[in-house]
Amino acid sequence: MPKSLKEKIRFFLKKRILRSAGVVVHHDAYLVNTTFQGKAVIEPYCRILGEPNIQIGNNFYCNVGCHFMGEVIIGNDVMIGPKTVIWGRDHGVSLGINMREQPHKQLPITIGNDVWIGANVTILKGVTIASGAIVGAGSVVTKDIAENSIVVGNPARTVKQRK
Repeated sequence: MPKSLKEKIRFFLKKRILRSAGVVVHHDAYLVNTTFQGKAVIEPYCRILGEPNIQIGNNFYCNVGCHFMGEVIIGNDVMIGPKTVIWGRDHGVSLGINMREQPHKQLPITIGNDVWIGANVTILKGVTIASGAIVGAGSVVTKDIAENSIVVGNPARTVKQRK
């Protein structure tokens, strides 16, 4: 959340501008480097932090307590369940360097159109979720998901195709 009064005022004004464009950002949600292509609803306690940018398509819905970070591109008509983490970066794992000093490794995440992501899903760096896919609750997505696939589990595996 913004810490200084100046930051709080700036974020309040940003939320008002977004609302006039059809983007509803509920209380205790925080956005940085995020652009919207149309209507969207961001429920409370979400953190959407673009590094460098997060692009969100039209008719987007993000449920309570989600956390996105990195470079993320989200298509149109996407629904994301509560407490989902979309994380476009992680630490390196080289020997000889303390873990806390490892450089970040970043790869973009792409989510297609008409995608439904269930509650408590984790999506890791470099993944593409194709249009029409459904990701079941609690899944951990480490690899690309094909169009119209239904995936579940840790790691997420295809169990069905939408017809």
